[in-house]
Amino acid sequence: MPPFWSSKKSKKLEVDTTHSHSGGSISKSPSPAPEASGLRSQFPTYAPSATKIRLSVLATALVDALGAPPEFHKRFEYPFVTSMLPNGNFNLPPGVWTDDTSMMLCLANSISTFKETAESPYTGGFDEVHQLQFYNRWHKEGYLSAVGRCFDIGNTVKRALQIFGQYSNPEEALLRIRSDLGGESSSGNGSLMRIIPIGLVYWRDESQAKSYARRSSQATHPSIMCIEACEMWTGLISLIMEEVNDPRPASERDPSTQFSKLNLLEYISNFPFTDNKLHEALTLPFGVPLRPEGRAEREQWYWRHHPLLRLIQETQLPANIKEPRFPYAIPPVERLPSSGYVLHTAVAALYCFFATRTFEEGALMAVNLGDDADTVGAVYAGLAACWYAGEEGKAEEVFWTKRVREWRKALMKRELVERVAENLVAWEQKQEDM
Repeated sequence: MPPFWSSKKSKKLEVDTTHSHSGGSISKSPSPAPEASGLRSQFPTYAPSATKIRLSVLATALVDALGAPPEFHKRFEYPFVTSMLPNGNFNLPPGVWTDDTSMMLCLANSISTFKETAESPYTGGFDEVHQLQFYNRWHKEGYLSAVGRCFDIGNTVKRALQIFGQYSNPEEALLRIRSDLGGESSSGNGSLMRIIPIGLVYWRDESQAKSYARRSSQATHPSIMCIEACEMWTGLISLIMEEVNDPRPASERDPSTQFSKLNLLEYISNFPFTDNKLHEALTLPFGVPLRPEGRAEREQWYWRHHPLLRLIQETQLPANIKEPRFPYAIPPVERLPSSGYVLHTAVAALYCFFATRTFEEGALMAVNLGDDADTVGAVYAGLAACWYAGEEGKAEEVFWTKRVREWRKALMKRELVERVAENLVAWEQKQEDM
């Protein structure tokens, strides 16, 4: 039996090349080699938590829809995608998001609308059973779908929902899901792709946020690899949210100590993974020299020793850039797989984030990896929007490019995405008052 995260049969990508290459220009950025990039000089966009929530949720839907047509297709075997295209995989029009966004919206809406009892005056909170009920409504009824139906679902999610439906006692169902789907063969990316709302609203208590991330994953993807990927991702979002809500004006922040992408890389590198494959891919190998104290020296040390930065450095040489409209190389699939395996998705999304300097650049890199392009794009987008996004007029160069505005205009059922985001904003603001 193939693993639950194995890719489906490839389908033809119907591309209108006049559209796929239209819209805006991509600014030429320097190579991300360590001497030119400077993770320590890339800072987040400071904005209120409500702005970050709205735009991280929206961005997830945007890049999911952008990556839906090249999903299932082999890298380099379709025209370079830069705009919303018809989804030939499921005969859908441009701008339709997939299961990634639908499940993310289900989780977000569950968090903001859950009630312990029908009579309870208290609305909002975390509950795995409520989340599974919403996922089931999406699967059976098309709840929070852009087209009113579920047209695609991951194998592990489908199996988890089948188990959930077989038990009258939800706790027994959760135990059976953990028993049956806890192996590595069930380590798909279905829990990681939806996880962003947890960090966005529970960021004030990182320990609580990571606990909820673990529980959210366990509801459908209880393997250690999936759980720890979700926990790490939520930790990153919590870290960013705490920083960007710093009330100090920019003039009072010392650039030499300011929070940067280097801090995120260090958080990942120091994360206490127990899964060996995540540990090998995202932390420093045994036996490296002691870490230098200076920021510049420390960054150079990471470029020399960290597996993700070494991969970026080795695959981003100017000779590798084959797409003239794109300032960075798309690595070969042997170096950077983009399958539905959660390890591949997490590493690919982080690669796109650290190898680029703007939201648009990373989004285009993600969706042009092919295979599970929509999910890599969605996972990248939630993190990247949390980092780059701000109100229009305040994040023009790093987030609000011409193309991003075009993607927003072309997104199907945008008002639905925005409504769920507003519910999440309201719940997050309640957390501040508690």
